[in-house]
Order: sequence, then C-alpha cells, then structure tokens
Amino acid sequence: MKKTLSALILTIVMLMSFAVFASAEDTVGSIAVTDSSGKTVATYEIVTNNISLDARDTIQKALRYVRDNASPTDIHTVKLPKGEYCLYQSLNLYSNTVLDLSGSVIMRAEGCGSMIRFGTSKEVVYGYEGYKNITIKNGTFDARNIGGSSLVRFAHASNVEINGVTFMNTTDVQHLLTFAACENVKIHGCEFRNMKTTEGLDGFNCEAVQIDILKEGYFTYPAYDGTPTKNVSVTGCTFENVPRGLGTHSAIAGYYFDNMIFKNNTFKNIESYAIRVVNYINSIISDNIITDCGSGISCGTVTNTSLSNFYAPLSGTKVINDVNVTISGNKISLKSNGADTSAFGIRLIGAQVKNFKDKNGKTFSADCRISGVRVENNTVSGAVSQKSFNAIHINGAKGSAYGKNSNVSVKNNKVTFNYKGKISNTVYGIKAENSEKIYFYGNTVTDKKAVIHSLVTADKSSELYFEKNSFSGAKSFGVKLQNIKKAKLISNTVNNTKSNGVYILKGCGNVEVKSNKIKSCSGYGIAVNDGQASTISSNSIYSCKKYSIYLTGKGKANTISSNYICGGKNTGIYLNKTASVTTVTKNTVDITSKSADGIGINDKASVTNITNNKINGKAKKDSKKLKVKCRYGIRINSASCKIKKITGNSINQCDNTGIYIAKAKTKATVSKNTVKKARYGIRYKKAKAKLSKNTFKSCSAAKTKVI
Repeated sequence: MKKTLSALILTIVMLMSFAVFASAEDTVGSIAVTDSSGKTVATYEIVTNNISLDARDTIQKALRYVRDNASPTDIHTVKLPKGEYCLYQSLNLYSNTVLDLSGSVIMRAEGCGSMIRFGTSKEVVYGYEGYKNITIKNGTFDARNIGGSSLVRFAHASNVEINGVTFMNTTDVQHLLTFAACENVKIHGCEFRNMKTTEGLDGFNCEAVQIDILKEGYFTYPAYDGTPTKNVSVTGCTFENVPRGLGTHSAIAGYYFDNMIFKNNTFKNIESYAIRVVNYINSIISDNIITDCGSGISCGTVTNTSLSNFYAPLSGTKVINDVNVTISGNKISLKSNGADTSAFGIRLIGAQVKNFKDKNGKTFSADCRISGVRVENNTVSGAVSQKSFNAIHINGAKGSAYGKNSNVSVKNNKVTFNYKGKISNTVYGIKAENSEKIYFYGNTVTDKKAVIHSLVTADKSSELYFEKNSFSGAKSFGVKLQNIKKAKLISNTVNNTKSNGVYILKGCGNVEVKSNKIKSCSGYGIAVNDGQASTISSNSIYSCKKYSIYLTGKGKANTISSNYICGGKNTGIYLNKTASVTTVTKNTVDITSKSADGIGINDKASVTNITNNKINGKAKKDSKKLKVKCRYGIRINSASCKIKKITGNSINQCDNTGIYIAKAKTKATVSKNTVKKARYGIRYKKAKAKLSKNTFKSCSAAKTKVI
C-alpha cells in the first residue's frame, strides 16, 4: 500500500512538473483559419514561447490552406494564438489572406531571410496581378538584431493592408518593410524601430519603409517589368532610431509613383532624412512630426544632383514635370548627426539631364526639372551645425508662371535657427538655385543666434518672386541674390542682420526691390554690387549702420524712388566706383550724423536726375523724435557723373552744404530746390551748373558759392 501510494505521489509530482514546464516553455495553442463569415474551417496546433522550435511549418500550413481555398469573395483569416514564435525560414503569403497576429511576437532565427514575402521568388507574375487582398495586423516582427534580408517584402500586389504591426531590431538589414509594383496599399498605426548598420553596408540608403522600383538586382520578384507603385497611404505610423524613415532612393525616368499619401506620421532620431520621394505624382506629404532627424523631407524628379541610382526609361516614356505634390503642415526639428554631407529641412530637386549614362549603360537626355509642388505651412527648426544645411532648398525647379500664379510655391513656412557653438558659412534659411518661376510668400525665417550665412540666397535662377516674407537675425545677409536674371522682392521684412539686408550681386538683372521694410542691419540696407536692379522703390529702411541704399562696382538701377530712410548714421543713398542710376526721386532721407550725406555720388559713379527728394524732412511719425543732421544734402564728387537735373529737392539741417557738385562732366540744371539751415546753400567745384529759382533759408556762409 505504501509502495502504491509513493508511486502515486511521484506520478502526481512528475505531472505537475511537466505541466509547469509546458506552461513556461511549450504552451500549445491552435491557429484558427476562418472564412469570411467567421466560421472556423481549419485549425493547426502550434507551440509558443520556445525559441528553439521553428514555428514556420505550422503557420505555413495554415497559409497554404488559405491559398488553396480562399477567393476574392471569401477572404480567409489565419489567427495565431497570442505568443512568441520563431522563424528559421520565410513565410509565404498568398492572395485573399488576413494574417492576424493577435498581439504575438514573430522572431527571426539565424538563417532566416525575409520573415514574410508574397509568394516565392520562383513565381513569375506581372503588373499588379500577382497577389491580392492581403492584410497583416496586430503584432510584432522582431529580428533580434540578426542580419538578413528585409523583414517583410512584397511586390506585384494590390489591395494590401498592414495595420498595427511593429517591425524592429535589425542589424545590417537594408529595410524593415519594402515593396514595389503595388497598388492600393495601406500602412497605418505601425511602428518601425531600431535599425543598426555597419561600415560595410550603405546604411544611409536604408529606409525603414522603402517603396522601390522593380528592377533586377534590387528585388527578387520577377517579372522585372518596371510596374510603378500607386495608391499608397502611410498614416499614423512611428519611425524611431533608424538610418532613414520612409520613401524611395531609386527611380526610372518616366515611371511614377502615383497617389501616395504620407500623413500624420512621427519620426524620431533618424540619422538621415525622414521622408524622401522620387518620381511621385499626385501625392500628399502632410502633418508629419519629424524630431531630432538629420534631414526632413526631400521631393524630386531625380534622385540627386549626381543622378546616382537613377535610370533611363525602359521604353520611350514621356517625362512628367508637373508632379502635383503638396508638402504641408509638417513640423520638422533637426539635429546634427553626420549622416549626410548636406542636410535639409525640405528639399525640392530636379535637373536638366543631358547625355546621362546610367549603370546599365543606357544614355538619355530629358528636362527633369520639378514643377507642380506646393510647400506650405511647414515649420523647420533645430541645431545642425557642422555641415552644409538649407532649411528649405529649391534646386532644379521650374514653375508655370512668374509670380503668384506659379505652380511651384513656398508659402507660409516658419524656419527658426537656434544654434549653439560654431557653424560653417554654408547654412541658409531658404536657398534657390538652378530654378525659375518660384513664388515665395509669407515665409518667416528667424535666426536667434545670428550664426547662419544668409536667411535667403538665390543663384543661377530666373523669375523668382518674394512677397510678404519676414527674415531676421542672420550672421551675414538677409537676402542675397546672384546670377538671377529676373526677380521681385515685394513687401518683405528684413531685420537685425549682421551684414546687408538685401544684397544684389554680379549676374543679376531686372531685380525689382519694392515696398520692403529693412531695419537694424549692421551692413547696408540694400546693396547692389555689380548687379542690376530695375527699380528700388517705396522701401522703408531704418537704422542701418552703413549706407541705407548702396550701389558699387558696376551696379545699376533705373530708378531709386519713394524710399523712406530713417535714423541712418551713414549716407542714405550712395553710389561709388562705376555704379550708375538714371533717376533718384521722391525719396525721404533722415540722417543723424554730421559726417554723412543724404545722397552721395563718388568715384566714377553717375546719376542722371536727382529730383523731388526730401533730406532731413522728418516727414513720418517715427522720424519726428530724431535729431537730424547731415554733412551734405546732395553731394556729387565724380568726374564721370552725367548729371542733368537736380530739381525740386528739399534739404534741411546740413553741417556743410545743401547741394555740392564737383567734377561733373555735364552742365546740370539746378532749379526749384529748397535749402534750409546749412552753411552753404549750393557749391560747385570744377563743374558747371545752371541755377534758377532755388530757395535758401538760414544759410550762414553763402547761398551759392563757386570754388
């Protein structure tokens, strides 16, 4: 009896021990396969929580059952019991399948490539007809830092949804999720986290989610027919601790990703860019939050200026320039991380491609400048300090019209710089180059530490239109233009720059500077150096340390008119070297230094007419409190000056002379001017003048004097 009792107790203990072991290591559950009505049509027993056991065969049996029995009108669901499963080989999904992970974690084992792919690499399918009606939801794919292929791959597919899935923990893997040649894809509520790369892998070409071109060598999904991807939405997803976030770095000219929507996603701690799109049309990138990333959003019709990973068309496909893309409402905060030699907040990029030979040896030429893009209501901020950086960069864009009707517009964006430490001189708020017909409206660029080079710079472009923008706090220039064939700066505000407010350089022609407000610049208010301004008019220039309007070198302007210059401690309007202006008229200049002039023409500079200007008139409210005083009201000291008329000017409070003419080539008509409170009214030296109907009040030395 005792022996029997002992055996019974031992049996109970062994059973209890086995039960505990089974609960901890070998819990058994059932994979349920249900049809579209919810009826269970098959079950498969599966072991969970044991990393040494390969779950692939059991799950694959369920997926194979669906492949053989489901249909577009009877989509089947494979539902795993919640647990942890290890894969030593890829799972193959087929059409009309829902894979419900039920909160499970699928783990990669050594030797496993992609954890999931559609079909097999031996199956040849075309277009979007390969795999249809597939959903993956509610779970995690954990690579456990084991190298291999991308975690999930699919191509030649349509009607695909990935919902509430986490992809994470890879080492030396190019992508977490990658697909090509697909249509009607929804990725929402997913997380993509923790990708590590080494020096042997081009880590910065590793998007967490890559939308690829279907090209042999890039994808093991024959046929390689160049089918473009279209109708994709990525919404409400999180990307964190990855080399790149979402998008594309390869393209075939003339093959376009159509109707792509990237919206309400969060990007954190991305080494390179958060979003990069190439050859996307009819697409929206909006309301994404990008924090502590190396770069923000890139949109292009080419991959980059060197055309790397860019390919000639597979056939005679027409290139599309008007891509119809909106980039709006994104909040971008950047930091330095060394990922790229050139960083950006938002970038538009295109190019005129001439005799380019791609990696396959095919040569082609095409106008691939980008058009039809709206960059609106975005914010860019951060601290990128050790590399070339442009908060908003337009390179190779071509709008449809000059001015507000252009279909390339940069509107109502807010850029804020707040750097610490040293920074290079290649950092800009807004940069435009190799572009034409771009409309910039209502943007704000603020540099709180005054460390960036220019708030706006433009080069090798034409027909740029800046209206009602606000720029303040640059280390150097507010707006710098060079090699610009035609431009307008209308009703902008430029404040507190360490150098010039507006700087127009060599190669510029037909630049209109009108109705801008420029204040507290340590350099010149508006400077033209070897460039040409069609008109400088109706600007308000306050308290600039150097000349308020300055033309030098071969700088030219047709007219300088109706400007208001207030509180300047240096000459208000000044021309030197061989600069020239046709007419200086109707300007109001209030000077507060007895060593400066109201209007000065020096060296070999020339002006034809100086008419109806008011020097030290204190006409506006904000000048009323100034203690105005200048040396000369109007001073011409240039043997090359071809002055014809000095008429109708009103000059007040001159420490020396109201109107002074020396060495001028021509005999000027000096008439109907009023000079008040000066030592001399009019003086001229080695010059000729025809004086008539001038008025002098309180001139202490003489009304007129010939030296």
